Amino acid sequence: MPEISTRPLNADPSGQSRDSFIIGIVDRTVRNVALWGGGAMLLGLMGLTVVDVTLRYLFNAPLYGAHDVGKLMLLTMIALSVAYSARTGGQIVIEFFSHWMGSRLAAFSEAGARIAAIAMLMVLFRQLWLCSDSAAAFGEASLALGIPFGPFYILLAVGMLLYAVVLAAELFLIFRGRAGDLGHHTE
Repeated sequence: MPEISTRPLNADPSGQSRDSFIIGIVDRTVRNVALWGGGAMLLGLMGLTVVDVTLRYLFNAPLYGAHDVGKLMLLTMIALSVAYSARTGGQIVIEFFSHWMGSRLAAFSEAGARIAAIAMLMVLFRQLWLCSDSAAAFGEASLALGIPFGPFYILLAVGMLLYAVVLAAELFLIFRGRAGDLGHHTE
């Protein structure tokens, strides 16, 4: 005999509320991007540094272009990890007045700060995207190896867009009256 489900039709299969489900997707996405993308760049950068230093001091033959590659790997690591850093509380936050504010005023302040940050990040996203076009048109590239900068501007733009998505998800929680759930999670 088939069982009748008592779960509401709009509930997700895991039993989480819609709000938790949305912020869970954002958390998993930024964590995976930072872990796999940023982590791979960090490991590559460490390997590049070890090889370059070893070749430089033991054989007096440094890797040609290691500085160019290292800078671009560092840029990639930061672009892929900035949203995770924001979500987990890895950035500086000044909460000087929040202790004297009521919960409503604190939520309003948090919402205003996130709206302003989203607006600035969208401007930054647009400008970085436009810079990628001009970098390609003018042939901007690294000095030693001539690695084009255009794709790295796009990568930075996508990193800023992901950061804006994190702030938008947190803003959604604030508007739903769940400002207390903004606790910076790490799984």
